[in-house]
This record gives sequence, structure tokens and C-alpha cells, in this order.
Amino acid sequence: MEWVAGSVPVYVDRWAVQPHGETVTTPSSWLVPGRWHDRDVMLKVARIAEEGRGGTVLAWWSGDAAAEVYEVSDQAVLMERASGRRDLTTMCQTGLDDEATNILCATISFLHGASAISAAPVGVVPLSRWFQDLVGADAARFQAGSMARAAVMARELLEVSHAEGQVVLHGDLHHGNVLDFDGRWLAIDPKGLFGYRAFDYANIFCNPTADVAVSNFHRRLAIVSEHSGLDAEVLRSWVMAWCALSVTWTDSSGAQPWTAHAILSEFG
Repeated sequence: MEWVAGSVPVYVDRWAVQPHGETVTTPSSWLVPGRWHDRDVMLKVARIAEEGRGGTVLAWWSGDAAAEVYEVSDQAVLMERASGRRDLTTMCQTGLDDEATNILCATISFLHGASAISAAPVGVVPLSRWFQDLVGADAARFQAGSMARAAVMARELLEVSHAEGQVVLHGDLHHGNVLDFDGRWLAIDPKGLFGYRAFDYANIFCNPTADVAVSNFHRRLAIVSEHSGLDAEVLRSWVMAWCALSVTWTDSSGAQPWTAHAILSEFG
């Protein structure tokens, strides 16, 4: 059955949410701040199927290093609203990049730990499918130089890691998707992927801005390797593969080059 986008009024009524503030519209969802059972909440109604899947995965994590979910469907999620004042992007830009990197690593580790306890939720997307725009038969036209090298690297990583431990992946774990919930750092907005755990660390290296990402690349590589127990060269390879995939998407959409281009150019 084909997925159909939800409706904000339908879910406001169904879950008895009292909107409090302006609804924010993004390319992928509607975000409605509000109150629910005397709690500050965020109602997120998906505009694309990918966001609907993310809400299901967020609920599967049950608040363990992720925002707590109160209601969920394949179209919408009602979750706790971030209330803290700390911000990982600000930390990176004010000399606290090491601290921010450690917080992201700890969050990823907790999220991945859930896969040892519960079976993956239905509908998560394997990395082999996620990378098709880079490694698939139609991808060659996007590749030259560092892109071509990264595409070969991605194919090899996907083949080798297929036999290793697979976990439910966030898929978009960066400085803007781990928020301060009154003293607790919790993840939001997962993509809902499934594959080798090293992939989730790659996005750390591409955020929050190109200058911060490039200047802290080697320092982050050492921190993430130590925290995760992953070999630094393996991590570096996954970062290059992720950057190349991002560049492929960016070039296909006609958007301007971003941090992934800078990382590939400097370190690829």
C-alpha cells in the first residue's frame, strides 16, 4: 500500500494536542509545538515516507538516548520537546569541540546498544540500499577523482561489513539532531537505517560548518576511534564514503557544494 502523508489537524485532534506556538514547515515534515497532558511536546507530522519511518524508530528506542515518544503512527510522532539551553553547534564554535564530539559518540553508543536487546523495527532501510545513488549501476556519471575513489571504497565497505554485526542506525546523527532535554542529551529525527555501526559516526565529521569540520578532522578521528573502539582508518573510509554519497545527492539536486565537498577535497 502506498504511503500517504498525514494531516496536522487530524493528529492535533486525534492525540488531543494543544498547539502552542507557530507551526514550522520543512521539506519533510510539519512541526507543531504544543502541550499534552501538562507536558511540553512536539508534534511532527511527516510529509515524506522517510520521516514517518524515523518516528517509528524513535519510538522503538523508547527514550534511551533518544527523545521520549508518547504517540506514534507511520505518519506522525508526538514526542517530548527539548527545553535545555545548551547547543552542540555553539559548543563547537566556542572551543568545546572535543566535548561535543564525546557527547555525540556517547549518544551513538547508547542508540546502537538497543539492537542487542530488541529485534529491529519493521521497515528500516539497509545501507546497501541507502548507498545506491553512489554505488549503483547508474551512479558512474557522478564520479571522477576523489568521488570515484570514494565510490569504490563504499562498495568495499558495504561488502566487508555485511558479515559483521548489524545495528539499527540513526542515519543522520549530527550536531543539530542531538538536543539538550533539560540536562539530557537526546537524539531526534532518525532516518531509520540498518547496517554496520561505523556509518553513524561519519556525519560527526561533516558538521556543523565546513571550517569547524575541516580544522577538527584529525582530532575528531582520534576521539571517535578511541570512544567507539573502531580502527581510525576504517572510520576515515566510512567518512569518505558518506561524504561522496552526500555530494552525489547535492549534485543531483542542483544545490551548492557544502562541507562534504571540503572534506573529500582535503582528506579524500
